[in-house]
Amino acid sequence: MNIVILGAGTLGTYVSSILSSEEHNVVLIDKDLKRLNDISREIDVATIHGLGSNWKLYDDLLENKPEIFIAMTGDDETNLVSCAMAKNLGYPTTICRIKDLGYLARSRLDFAKLFFVDHFIAPEILAAHDIFKILLSTGGEGIENFAHGAIQMRNIHISENWDKSEVPIHSLGLPEELIIGAIKRQTHEGTNIIFPHGEDTILPNDEITIVGETNIMLELPNFFGLNPIHLNSIIIAGGSTVGLHLARILESQHVSVKVIEKDELRCKKLSDHLPDSTILNHDVKDYSFLQSENIQLSDAFITCTKKDELNMVLSSLAKQIGCKKVISLISDTHLSQTLRKLEITPSLSEKLNIANRILSLIHEEKVLSITSLYDNQARIIEMRVSAESKLIGIPLSQLKGKIPKDLIIAVIENKGRVMIGKGNRVLSPHDTVIIISSPKHIQELQELF
Repeated sequence: MNIVILGAGTLGTYVSSILSSEEHNVVLIDKDLKRLNDISREIDVATIHGLGSNWKLYDDLLENKPEIFIAMTGDDETNLVSCAMAKNLGYPTTICRIKDLGYLARSRLDFAKLFFVDHFIAPEILAAHDIFKILLSTGGEGIENFAHGAIQMRNIHISENWDKSEVPIHSLGLPEELIIGAIKRQTHEGTNIIFPHGEDTILPNDEITIVGETNIMLELPNFFGLNPIHLNSIIIAGGSTVGLHLARILESQHVSVKVIEKDELRCKKLSDHLPDSTILNHDVKDYSFLQSENIQLSDAFITCTKKDELNMVLSSLAKQIGCKKVISLISDTHLSQTLRKLEITPSLSEKLNIANRILSLIHEEKVLSITSLYDNQARIIEMRVSAESKLIGIPLSQLKGKIPKDLIIAVIENKGRVMIGKGNRVLSPHDTVIIISSPKHIQELQELF
């Protein structure tokens, strides 16, 4: 596949190396000639020195019949404009990296349509939500994020004291913004996976999979009689973009946040974006300083610098001081085992998030991601609806007979608007849907959507 990438920064270079290793033909564009020369000596990619605003450069590359244009610079506006130029020149698919959550927010403005973007990718936001789900997880409770963190999935074990086993799901009074997508039930015959509809019931000791808006999901412990996790104070080491987004998420949940950052200018920017957080301008490697801040009293210490080695060092310092929960952002998955031996929880960085996302887009046009449930007895599939799908325009309540019974359309994302798959919803071309299904329907989904 012929792929053009704008931006030879850390993320752009990493994605280029991954795609090159899979034998795709990659052209990497950047305004920094020295960096391009260094990259060309290490990675098998073609390089072009030029500005992202130069539309003639993209026009000249059309003779190579590029199939995908990926804008990966650190500037959102440059990425958006370059995608618009590439698409209008004839590039079939455009992928745009963004940092500002506002471009993904529900709005009257459809930024994907305005700037001719086929796929938005926000790796720093995804990484921040991954850390947040680790903070919320009790260990036995599975959590996954979709739609750039707007939608969350949780697996919850129902207590044996559950007293609503006679009440159908449609009468439980669950919030509109969530849906029960699967039930794992132990019977005398073994494990039974149920893809429930409104008339089904939940029994004591069931394990249920719930999908819904992230803010609503935080209320689930109260509804199902679980012991909720209360986060009071979090310390973030490193004011990177991931750290910034994580702090924003925590602020929205009224958690006390401290961010420690060495760079004074970065601290000023953090202060502008995080009005309810405490920003400390200090070298985070200062052991005495960390002790003086009583970091061991926080609910978690999270390392969010841009360097794996530094994150490991900081995590080790935090464990020595006495922090019970330490989370370290890493790019190298080989470090995971070492961190776990030190009782440090690893979390994948934005580099791995963006690489995984782009690979899923390249390898399959409709399927964006697949997550296994219950020892692969069920799957959560994130898909894009094609313009040729026969399901378009039909209310979900009227799809019986057109889709399998053991398949549930849980979420629909339409032009930045995320909706739970209730009966009155309809599918439109290019929507993104989250489906909970039996694994046997994977191939059939390609035809349905």
